[in-house]
Amino acid sequence: MIVEVMSLYKSFGKNKVLEDVNFSLDEGKIYALVGRNGSGKTTLLKIMADIYQKDLGKINVFGKSFIEDKHIIENIAYLPDRFDYFDYSSVEKMLGYYEVIYPNFDKRFVLKELEKNNIDIKKNLRSFSKGYKNLIGLLAVIGTNAKIVLLDEILDGMDVLNKEIILSYILDLKDFGRSVLASSHELEELAKVADETLYLSKNGKLTNLQKNKEKFVKLQIVVKDELDPKILDRAVLRFKLGRVYTILIENRENLMDVIKNNESVVQFDILDPKIEDNFYWEKGRSK
Repeated sequence: MIVEVMSLYKSFGKNKVLEDVNFSLDEGKIYALVGRNGSGKTTLLKIMADIYQKDLGKINVFGKSFIEDKHIIENIAYLPDRFDYFDYSSVEKMLGYYEVIYPNFDKRFVLKELEKNNIDIKKNLRSFSKGYKNLIGLLAVIGTNAKIVLLDEILDGMDVLNKEIILSYILDLKDFGRSVLASSHELEELAKVADETLYLSKNGKLTNLQKNKEKFVKLQIVVKDELDPKILDRAVLRFKLGRVYTILIENRENLMDVIKNNESVVQFDILDPKIEDNFYWEKGRSK
């Protein structure tokens, strides 16, 4: 692993944002960071980029903390959600900033890719749409040659074509052996390229969704009339259309036996859960 986050806590006043967050990033992998608005995704990324200070916990990069090695930051490149603090600078001047901060900045690569995407480096950043700002920012971040790339809401404001371009560049980062942690509201789009998906809940807890799949199953059930309350009371209802129910239910063998043998059930199928099903599972279980 190249990044290890251990027992991370962060609060703003009485508002607990991150609570006992633990995870690691491996080289050459893409991680999707998902969660509802206000769940703390941006806070987590900013702590990892050494912009915000944590309350408790430890972050090691290549086995060392920021305190132990101040040059670690050169191996972390962060692209914020709002890439507008360069709005009154030209793209060309913005690249000069990256050259100063990152000693291995590959300006030739960035200029080549900007030209390929028909981006005029003489223009001020404020003249571009949010989607194009994200693309420009991503190319600058790639040019840093940092081993760890943190991207906040990278697909926000993108049309279909630009989303494909962005995702293609993210996959290139993986091929170059770099580790990517990216947040986005475009959950399914980002999940297409992610090796692992990390879910940050409203209570500040982080879960690896590959492991979360073991907690519940998604079922589509056809019933004779109404679904037996013995089943429905234990489930999270996702959809109901006539006699067809789509539910999330705890992944326990005895519960599946209850469904198989229940007289109200005509047939049922196990469905592949989508990322947003984790939100409904969390919300439904908290009631």
